[in-house]
This record gives sequence, structure tokens and C-alpha cells, in this order.
Amino acid sequence: MHRQRCPFPRLIPVIITIIASQAPTIANSFGIMSDSCCKAKALSLSAEPVVMGRQSPNTTSSNDATPSATTPVAGSKTSSMLKRTFYRRPMPNTCVALSSPEGRKIFASAHNSRGLKSFFPLVEQFATQTEPAYCGPTTLVVILNALAVDPRRTWKGPWRWYEESFLNCCVDLEEVKKTGITLGTFACLAKCQGLTVEARHGSDASIEEFRDAVEAACLEVESTDEVASSSNNDQGNSTANHQFLAVSYTRKVVGQTGDGHFSPIAAYDEASDSVLVLDTARFKYGPHWIPLQLMYEALQPIDKTTGKSRGYVLLSYGYSDHDQSSNMPRSILFRSKKGQDPTRRLFKEYLRGMNYEVSFEDVLKFWTKDGQDFDYVWSILDPQLVPTNQEEEDMVTNARSLLTDLVGYVRACSSNASLDKIKERYDERLLHETKSMCADSCEGNSCEDTFTSRKIVISSIEAILVSYLSTMESEQMRKLFQSFQEKSGEKDYPIETYEQILCEADLINYAIEASDESEEDAFGS
Repeated sequence: MHRQRCPFPRLIPVIITIIASQAPTIANSFGIMSDSCCKAKALSLSAEPVVMGRQSPNTTSSNDATPSATTPVAGSKTSSMLKRTFYRRPMPNTCVALSSPEGRKIFASAHNSRGLKSFFPLVEQFATQTEPAYCGPTTLVVILNALAVDPRRTWKGPWRWYEESFLNCCVDLEEVKKTGITLGTFACLAKCQGLTVEARHGSDASIEEFRDAVEAACLEVESTDEVASSSNNDQGNSTANHQFLAVSYTRKVVGQTGDGHFSPIAAYDEASDSVLVLDTARFKYGPHWIPLQLMYEALQPIDKTTGKSRGYVLLSYGYSDHDQSSNMPRSILFRSKKGQDPTRRLFKEYLRGMNYEVSFEDVLKFWTKDGQDFDYVWSILDPQLVPTNQEEEDMVTNARSLLTDLVGYVRACSSNASLDKIKERYDERLLHETKSMCADSCEGNSCEDTFTSRKIVISSIEAILVSYLSTMESEQMRKLFQSFQEKSGEKDYPIETYEQILCEADLINYAIEASDESEEDAFGS
């Protein structure tokens, strides 16, 4: 059968001619260098090697959000798009990548010496920070989820789960995206979520104390009861009373680019005396081992703005002996934000100016601007979110009821007319709060319904009372409660309710005392 010859071979010279004549246009359109340009670039690279996504060895960056630029390819649209972008960093020889052969050997050694207590719960929740300066919030979120703390807020769909946007009690998250957070703010955020916090500046701790903290978080204590308990708990409760360690250190000391950084410590190997850092900036460095001595040294540099060193924090979230079903953050009534620090500092200075024991009338005078502004107390507090289960709802109801009765008790002991005036405006205050607090979130729903579904309703006089309690020592508050019980005798509140009010006052006091730290230098990635 005769086949017709394909005419394509005859067209090849024509196609080549057309492509050759249009080569510059095509190259510009697709970001392709001409042959001469490639040769010129090759000569340039041979003189000074440049790897896309990495800085040259003698270049450092103080903040991952604004890294130094790599050399772009002249006339290339692709290179123009990649200008000032990076893909990972080379691991310095002071650190050992977990995935490397040596890193795996150290991991096996840590396993043999029972140094992986924190590793598995942390690696289950390990995440990459979603912003270049979010190392602190992401470190805390990883630990909160590893501790199985219920945020009492919906994440997506019906699920409650911690993410960085939930950490808004001590910080302005938009500001954090630019500057990061300080060690003091990290501790404040952790306390607001109900964690037990043991924070130390590196300059205030010896290397032996730091080693003790590492061992407390990473070394398993061989116990028959503990092994049996952990084998019967597949989720959450296996981390009851577990301590996790977060470090705030200076990257430069360990040979990495950047400066201040937060990350969790996941493991400890006694043989090499190394700690495993689960670096939250995984776009930069993967998990890696660092000698404990070097990590301790990285906690020491003094921040030129604050005059304080970096440090470390031990975090835990214990269960009560009689009930391990509920994880409830310490504060159930109030939240606080970093942007409210200026007003806290004013209150702090106001209290410092008194050379006598602070009375409720003194606090009332400040938070009402001598009876002229009954909304002023909300410049340091926000109501908490509505509880998600019956147990928490009962706790909030009891706490508010106790506060209402305490207000009545304090009123009976006081002749201050301003107190009566605030009480008369109670109903008006509730209506005002309902309108103001949800004004920005009402979209098609009634304002009252939107507010009720998001925040608890609490009056200004109750907030002022807790602010007053925050000026007392714990023993003073207990004496006040005892006096109230003896004289009222009407309601028998559970001891847990009194303890909750103590916690609310303690958190407000902590936020006031830490308000000066809001001006500290921030930690980047």
C-alpha cells in the first residue's frame, strides 16, 4: 500500500528560521535567558556562588519577615518574581538535622535513655508558624494542643481546636505579625489559657537549673502505674500533669540566621547532651539537635531594648484528682488584650501613689472616673466567650451569682453614693454592652442574638469588684470571703466558685503587673 510522505521534514528549516527570528521575544515572554546571557551569568556565578533561597555565608538577617535579597537574573521575569524570596536555610554545623543519619542516631540514643517523653505528644501537633513573626504564638498553640486543652471556641465546623487567632488575650495579633512577642507576653498568653507557667530569664538560671527543666520535660520516669495509665489513654489524658518546655533564644548564638526565636524542646539525649528543637519556622529550618550547653548560651544575650535576657518556660495543665474529663482555662469571666496595657499602667501608677491600704472606694473612683464614666473598666477587660458545655456554664453562673452577692455585701459596708449610682444603671449597662460589643459582627442577625452566642453578659460593677480584688493578696481575699459567708449565710457556694474568683483576680493582677513588659523588644523567627 502506497503511503504519502510526511511533508514535515521540509518544514523544519522554515520553523527553525522563524524561531530564531523570534527568539528574543520568546525569551522575554517566558523569562528565558539567551545563550550569551547564560554564559555571562555562569561566569558571574563561578566568581561568587549564589544559591536561590539562601544567603551567602557572611550575610545574616535580623528578622525572617524581611530577609536579605538574593541576586536576580537580569532581564528575567521569573527572577524578578523570586527576588527577595528564600527556600529553607542550610543547617549550620553547630546543629544536627533530625532526618540526617547522625540525627537519627541521636534520636535512637535518646529513645534508649528515655528522653522522648515530650516528643510524641508534641510531634502529633507540630505545625509551621503561619506568619514569619508567629514563632511564639505557634509554639504555644502546639503545646496547648499537645496538652489537650479545650479552647471552648469553634475552630472550623463543629470542632474546637487551638489556632493562633485564639491567642488574643494579651496581644494585638496584627501587631504580632510585625514584631512577634516577648517572653513576658508568652507567659501571659499561656496563663490566660489556664496553663501553669514557670518562666525564667536565662541570666537568672544556672546551666544546672536549665538542665533540670529539660529533664523535667523530656525524661520519662519509669513507673508501672504510669505505663499502665498511658497504655489505657489513647488521647489527651496521657499528658495530665505533663510539663512541656518552650525556649526563647537567640539564633545567632547557635549559628543560624535571624535573632530571637521561640520553639518547643521535644527530646533530650544524655549521651550527646543535646536537645531536640521542633523549629516552628519549618520553612527555614527543620527539627534539629543542638548541644544543651549551646542552647543555654543562646538564652543569655541581653536584649538592648529591655535589658533582659531571653529565657525558657515550663508549661503544664494538670487535672484534678476527682475529675479528668474537663479542661477549663483559668479565666471563665474575662479576657484581656495587649492594646489595653496603657490603661493598666495608669491604674498601676494610681495604686503606687497611695501610701495606705487600697479600698473599694478608691478602685471605684478610678474605674468610674469619679462617677463620670461607668464604661471605663472595659478599657482593660473583655467578657469571656460563652461556655460550650453544661459544666462550664454552671461555673460561670455560680461565679456571677457570687460576684453579685459580694457587690451587695460591699455596698452594705460602704456609704459611697457612686456605688449606688452604678447599681441603678445595671440594666442600662447590660443593654449598652449588648449593642457595643457586637456592633462589628452583626450580619443579618439580631444584635442581641449575635452577642449572646459569643460572649457572656457581665456588669461593670462586677468587673470593678474583681479589679478591686486583684489589688489584694490571696489571704486578704480569703478573709473577705470568710467574712461574707459569716454575715450573709444565704447561699452556700461551692469552694470551687471562690477559687475561681481568686483566679480571675489573680489574672487581672498579672496583666496589670506585666503591662510594663508590653514595651519590650519583640522576638522574630
